Order: sequence, then structure tokens, then C-alpha cells
Amino acid sequence: MPRGPRVQSDSGYYHVILQGAGKQVIFEDDEDRRTFLRLLGLSSERAGAKVLSYCLMSNHVHLLIDDPVNGLSSLMHWLTSTYARHFNERWDHVGHVFRSRFSSIPIESDDQLLNVVRYIHRNPVKAHLAAAADYRWSSYHEFTDGGEICHTQDLLDLLGGADGFRSLVDEEEGAPYFPRITKRVPDDDAADAAKAALWPVRANDLKGLSPDVRAQHVRSLRDAGLSIKQMVRLTGLGRYAIEKDLHDVC
Repeated sequence: MPRGPRVQSDSGYYHVILQGAGKQVIFEDDEDRRTFLRLLGLSSERAGAKVLSYCLMSNHVHLLIDDPVNGLSSLMHWLTSTYARHFNERWDHVGHVFRSRFSSIPIESDDQLLNVVRYIHRNPVKAHLAAAADYRWSSYHEFTDGGEICHTQDLLDLLGGADGFRSLVDEEEGAPYFPRITKRVPDDDAADAAKAALWPVRANDLKGLSPDVRAQHVRSLRDAGLSIKQMVRLTGLGRYAIEKDLHDVC
């Protein structure tokens, strides 16, 4: 089945996710990470785009990109192909380094933008690697100590400066965010997707809500990509009740 066109962002901002082929490691050491960041800076300049945030994990990368001239595909093609050549030559690796297509999520509000900034910088926390401020391979230090690759000023203005950035990222209980990159949410991610879709309501609280309010939340879960089976597991509602809610709000 052919892949559909990318959804364009009216704001020009995108949360970009780049994954290793077959979830393979894409950074073997710090030299690889430094090379990737150098190429990221070059590719964004070539494409007329700005890097606003980044986080390098072992087998994937999160980026926040400002793409005012629709150069994202060009940026990512040059970045991934150039880095893949470096990686394959350096490590005598054969085959694809990255998945064939990167994921891009359009950002259309300030709330979503700030949620993405928080999510990107808290990836090492979620993975139990380090506190956000202690992780070397994200743009956290660029917001607090000065930019090298990232254009941070607009976000810092929005946040009220470096202290506002620290408060946003270091807060343990901020608004949840789930980057949906597939039509259906995998079972392993269903709880995170539901939490983001329902916030601040919890999935297991739906049983106690009025029918009309509950039906709206059930529709939110459906729109977030959850299956009825996943909704049953997370909410404790019966399949018939969920199907009725979905029918009643359609």
C-alpha cells in the first residue's frame, strides 16, 4: 500500500522522530553523536530550517524543527544519507541504518509546542538514563547555557527565560504528551496514549462519569488511535458500553 503524503503544519513546526532500522543502535559512541549533531546543523542550514530542540537516544532521535520554507524532507534526506555513510564506513556496517521514512508530527498550538519541548528533553528520564539536566546528548544545556545548534530564543521568550525552561522540563507531573506515529497505537504504548488523550481525567475514572461526558472521552480515545480492546483493558468499561458510546457520538 502506498504511503500517504505528510500532513503539513500551518505553524511550520514539527516534532520529528528518526528511528534505527529494526530498532538497531544508531550511535556506537560519542564520536558518532558529535558527527550527527554537526550534520544536523549543516542540513538545517542547507534546507532553510531551524533546529529548536533535539535529543539523541541509542536507537532513535527526537527533533523539534521550524520549517518555514517546506524544506523538511530535503533536510532529513541529506542528514540521514550522509550520516548513514559515516556510520557504515566507520563500523563496517552493511544495510540500512535508519527506517525508510522519518515521522513528523505537525505542531499547531503553543500548548502542543511546549509539551513537545518537555517530552523531548525528558526522554532520558523516561528511559531511566539520567535527569534531564544531566544528559549530555540533548539540547537542554543550549537553553540554559547558550545555543550551539538550536535556535532557542523564541522558545525562551515564550517560557520566560531559562528558569521557565527548567521549570517546564524538570517538573515531574506535567501535562502528558504522546507522539502518535502509527494509525493504531501498539499495546505497549496504549496507556501513554490514553493518558495524553484524557488528561487530566484518568482512564479508570470513566466508569464514574455521566453517560454524555463518558461518551466524549471514549471518542477521544478512539481519535487517539486506541482499539476497543485496548479501551476495555484500560478503562474497565465493557465492550458493549464502549461501542454504544462511540455510536452515540458519531
